[in-house]
Amino acid sequence: MRLILCENYDELSEQAAKLVASQIILKPDSVIGLATGQTPMGMYKNLVKMYERGEVDFSNITTFNLDEYYPIKRGNDQSYYYYMNENLFSKINININKTHIPDGETKNPYKECDKYEEEIKKNGGIDLQILGIGQNGHIGFNEPDVSLYTETHLTDLTRNTIEANSRFFNNEDEVPKQALTMGIATILKSKKIILLASGANKSRVVSELLNGDINTSIPATMLKVHPDVVLICDKDAYSGIRLGVDIGGTSVKFAVVEDGKLIYKSSIGSNKGSCDTFIKEIAEECIRIKAKYPYKTIGVGTPGRITDGAVTASNLPFKNTHLAKELKKYIDMSINVDNDANCAALGEFEFGIGKDMDNIIMVTLGTGVGGGIIIDGRICHGRYSMGEIGHIIVQSKGGLPCACGQTGCWEQYASVTALIREATQACIEDKDSVLYELYSKNNNKLDGKLIFDALEQNCPVAKKVFDEYIEWLVIGLKNLINIFGPDAIILAGGITKRSNILIDAVRKSLDTPVKIEISKLQNDAGALGAAML
Repeated sequence: MRLILCENYDELSEQAAKLVASQIILKPDSVIGLATGQTPMGMYKNLVKMYERGEVDFSNITTFNLDEYYPIKRGNDQSYYYYMNENLFSKINININKTHIPDGETKNPYKECDKYEEEIKKNGGIDLQILGIGQNGHIGFNEPDVSLYTETHLTDLTRNTIEANSRFFNNEDEVPKQALTMGIATILKSKKIILLASGANKSRVVSELLNGDINTSIPATMLKVHPDVVLICDKDAYSGIRLGVDIGGTSVKFAVVEDGKLIYKSSIGSNKGSCDTFIKEIAEECIRIKAKYPYKTIGVGTPGRITDGAVTASNLPFKNTHLAKELKKYIDMSINVDNDANCAALGEFEFGIGKDMDNIIMVTLGTGVGGGIIIDGRICHGRYSMGEIGHIIVQSKGGLPCACGQTGCWEQYASVTALIREATQACIEDKDSVLYELYSKNNNKLDGKLIFDALEQNCPVAKKVFDEYIEWLVIGLKNLINIFGPDAIILAGGITKRSNILIDAVRKSLDTPVKIEISKLQNDAGALGAAML
């Protein structure tokens, strides 16, 4: 399923109309399946405008409407026969004899369903089917049930659907209690499908559609088996309340996001003992948060390698642990797991510096060098180790050994660990330096803060180490720019927070039009990005 995420309903309507028009232009005698309701109205308005501008010709197409109330007279202004004529057919050059809508006035609805099904087959099936999605996940009038009818049929409407549609009638009693509708199999036989979803009241079912399993309680999930489905939704339908979980070596951070805004955050300590106990503690905090913030999805960012959903992390008790499955033992909902650096990049892309960009690379400078790559608005994933930018080889011969088994890896030169290592060695060799003085006063230990303190006191030893560190950092950044050509590279980690010393030095050494920025979100990026998985 391909997702087109739109800023608002107007953009959704425009995108949907363009896809329908493209189908007709490529195949002028297309058979188009049409939907009714509130959501497709904007699409129809755009199609009318395109016709008026001479951009699309409807004269040779054949249409089949998805459904119709039963019983209802064609002249009723709430019938779908009336709806289609009012919103589309009367305003374009369509051959009305090639339009088909189930007959809501028929005396024999079962015969009408068989006839409608045969007519679809006689016309060679549907090339492109337009669908909306109900608040309970229905498509057409295929309501949630333990079993779903396959072909065109008469169905009873659920109380939920009757209540939702009552706003179009004078009162709820006027809403027909049955409908004639294409069945799931009929819909799935369509060569292409466009599914439209708009509004916050659709966010739960959109989330289930994208992240949940196939189940008859949400009929739209049946579309997962179709090879060519495009979901077009606006941000209100895509969002809702989400929970992000950022698992770290010392703490686990939680962030609740609603409609693109952080509304709550918390944290717990990381349990490095038992894997089962650690997962249970994470689940308990998720459950506690859900009592106050009824989120619909959980995204989890974790260090380590993730292969087929199994996580292995050296600094956590995860050894080939299927994290999502284990958490689902306590929380029965959609759970997505990804690498923590990917989540941080997604967080910065959605909420931070990268909000108005399409392509960014997040580089985290800490114990190692981590990275997340966003291209065309999506996290880049590979089968194995994509995004492990810290293990780009920057010194091919005589390079420093790395724990990964290679030599000359970038993180051996550009991590904070590497900076501290080189600074420690340099100050021991020059005991008259400011850097050594700070080192000795701190029980013969250095950290990033002390190195920057020495730089601000104009220590030549600290400056020499730092300049060499910047050279190695820039080598790796140049490689990333040459390979990916991003709009921006965003640096994160404690070392990036200290004044402008680091960012100024990088920008001065790196002659590029690519923006080099410091993370706006810093420690919150991972949890916020996880929420948006």
